[in-house]
Amino acid sequence: MSHSANSQKSSSRKQDQNSLYLLFNLVSKDFKLRYRRSVLGVVWSMLNPLLMMIVMVLIFTNIFRFQFDMYPFAVYLILGQTIFAIFQEGSSGAMGSIIEAAPLIKKVHVQKIVFPTEKVVFAIVNFCLSLIAVGAVLAFFGMAPSWKTLFVPILVFLLALFTLGVGYLLAAFSVFFRDVMHLWGVLTTVWFYFTPIFWPYDALANNGLEWVYLLVQFNPMYHFVSCFRQMVTGIPLPSDLGVTTEFGLCALFAVVTFGIGLLVFKKLEKKFILYV
Repeated sequence: MSHSANSQKSSSRKQDQNSLYLLFNLVSKDFKLRYRRSVLGVVWSMLNPLLMMIVMVLIFTNIFRFQFDMYPFAVYLILGQTIFAIFQEGSSGAMGSIIEAAPLIKKVHVQKIVFPTEKVVFAIVNFCLSLIAVGAVLAFFGMAPSWKTLFVPILVFLLALFTLGVGYLLAAFSVFFRDVMHLWGVLTTVWFYFTPIFWPYDALANNGLEWVYLLVQFNPMYHFVSCFRQMVTGIPLPSDLGVTTEFGLCALFAVVTFGIGLLVFKKLEKKFILYV
C-alpha cells in the first residue's frame, strides 16, 4: 500500500516537473517567434507602449482636449495601457492555445492547462519589458515612483490570476464554440474603451453620465488600472476608492474568477480531444 502511494507521488511529481519544463519551453518559443527576423527585437516591447502613448496623447489632449491636472496625462495613459495589456494579450492568447496545441495534444499525454497558462506568463514577461518604457516616461516628467510601487508585483500576480481565470474559460469554450474567438476580439475592444485608460474617469460625473460612472465600478479592469496608477504615482484621483480598497477588490475579482475558470477548464478538458 505504502509502495503504491509512493509510486503515485513520484509519478505526480514527475508530471509536474515535465509541465514546468514544457511551460518554460513554450514561453521561450513564443518569445523567439515574436521577435524572429525583427531588427529591433525585444525593443519593440518598449517602443510599442511609448508610440501608442505619444499618438493618444496628441489626439486626446489636442483634439478632444481632456482636462487632467493631477499629473502628466502621458503618465496616466501609459500606466493604464501597460497594465491592461497583460489582460488583453494574456486572455486573447489563452483563448486559442488549446486549438493551436492540437497536434501535440493528440500525440502526447500532457497537462492541457499548461497551454493557456503559458500565454498569460508570456504576457507578464512583455509587461516587465514595458516597465522600461514606463520608467522612461516617469523620468522624462521628473516623477519618482511611489514607495507603494513595491507592492506592484503582488498586484500583477492578482491580475495574472484574473487573466488566467478568464483565459481558462475562453480556452475551454473556444474548443466547442469557435465563434468565441471572433466575439472576444470585439469584446476586448469594448472593454478597453469602457476602462478609464485614455479618458479621465471624473469626466463622466461632470457630463451627465452618472449611470456610466456607476457602471464602471463593476468593471474589474478599472480597479486593476486604478490600483496600479495609485501604487506607481502615489497620487489618488478624486474618484479613486483608495489603494487599499482597490487592492481588496482586485484580490476578490482575481480569486473568484480564477476559481471559476479553473473549475470549468478541468471539467471540460477530457472532451477537448474529441473536438480539436
